Amino acid sequence: MNSGTNPRLGIYSSIAGSIGSGLLWLISFKLVATWLGPEGVGLFSQIRQIIQASTVSATFGGSNLMVQGIAAEPQESTRRQLRVTAARLIGLTGLLCVMLIIFTAPQLAHFFFSSTVLDAEMAVYWIALAVALSIASTYALGVINGYRSYVHLALTQVAGPMVLAVVIATFWWQGLAFDATLLVQCFVVCFGITFTVGMLGMPRQAQEYRAMKRVTLPRVQRLRFFRLAAANLLGALSGTLALLLIRSWIINEHGLDFAGLFDAGWTLTFNYATVFLAACNAFYLPTLSAAIKPEEQRVCVLKMAYLVLGVCTTIFYTLVLFSKPFISLLYSAQFHPAAEALRVLAIAVVFRSVSWVYGSVIFATRQSLTLVSSELALNATLLATALYALDHDLATLRGISWAFVLTHFLYLVFTVEYAHAKNKSLRRIDIWPLLLAAILPLLYIAEFPSGVQKSYFSVAQWCFFFSGLATSSATWFAYRRTHL
Repeated sequence: MNSGTNPRLGIYSSIAGSIGSGLLWLISFKLVATWLGPEGVGLFSQIRQIIQASTVSATFGGSNLMVQGIAAEPQESTRRQLRVTAARLIGLTGLLCVMLIIFTAPQLAHFFFSSTVLDAEMAVYWIALAVALSIASTYALGVINGYRSYVHLALTQVAGPMVLAVVIATFWWQGLAFDATLLVQCFVVCFGITFTVGMLGMPRQAQEYRAMKRVTLPRVQRLRFFRLAAANLLGALSGTLALLLIRSWIINEHGLDFAGLFDAGWTLTFNYATVFLAACNAFYLPTLSAAIKPEEQRVCVLKMAYLVLGVCTTIFYTLVLFSKPFISLLYSAQFHPAAEALRVLAIAVVFRSVSWVYGSVIFATRQSLTLVSSELALNATLLATALYALDHDLATLRGISWAFVLTHFLYLVFTVEYAHAKNKSLRRIDIWPLLLAAILPLLYIAEFPSGVQKSYFSVAQWCFFFSGLATSSATWFAYRRTHL
């Protein structure tokens, strides 16, 4: 049974798949941290970011293009045409991307890893294989998600990271030495398993249409698809490349150890917020794309905004309050300095999570020009502020993290204003008071952390805890009140 016919099963399955995948990635980072320390985590994260940037390039922004296209089309014949068109396009761009990596391996090794990583050039050749498998996996995930087959989507999401964690645990148990190529081969195994499980699920979609002639979309629809693909590519790629460049600058300026500490703070905030948002996106984007009436769109956006804000408030207040115990648990005591970045990045990720909800209106309504210009502006601002921090006396974990806060606050303002301009029923007052109530205590802790960190039973701690609890409760009541 297709889980798309059962909304509750769809929600539970998509959340289980994304959170299960995120937890397994978290275990993998923990194992790498125990095995190789901050230097290993810095390298592991940089490899993952290179693969992600290449995959985003070849798939025109990831699986969202396939999800939106398939979910928005009621006719199976059009869906099949879209799949053929997308497969040919992604196959061609994927091949070009892999060949580019192979032919520029020496230059990429020097730029992204600096001269401190041994055997970096050989690692880049293996990255090309990991990228090819990641591209194929992303296409498969997009098709499965577009048909709302959430159970198989969850299985596909979990399979690769589960094997990755087992492989890294085996290498750690055997006490293998630091090796960049070995880390990349772990990713090859991970994405190879994901691709295999995903392909096994794809033929199950719409089996009654197998006899249909496989043709591409008509010219007008194909051009519209290509425009949206190009817009999604530029938007998503700009974000991935911006983070890749920032990590490269950090490695060149401060080394892999500093990069590993920054990445620990970034992973515990942005990376795992992204996991949660991906779980929401599996259900939210198809639903928002199908919402035609303004009031339907309003309910869809506000319910997701309240859900995201409430969950993020609960998680990140807890994470900030017990930052060092969590870092010790999920990494090791060597990563305690990362708490400095974590407390600041928690603010940025709340801004990012809410702006994602409102920004999805742009993609769901296929506003290609707005999507491109807003994402390019966002990431250009992020690069400028991060570079300023690195070039001045702000080149600390906190200084770099504040660049993310400023950038994502500006983007949040834009997305809320854009959504309001397109749909007047999406009022500013529906989100800003709750958002400010969630952010102000986090701002205080980011600037004056000692008030809470000195003792886990201080007055400041309890005030901080209850402010988060009150905000989470308020978002839950707002969620329940929002309906057609």
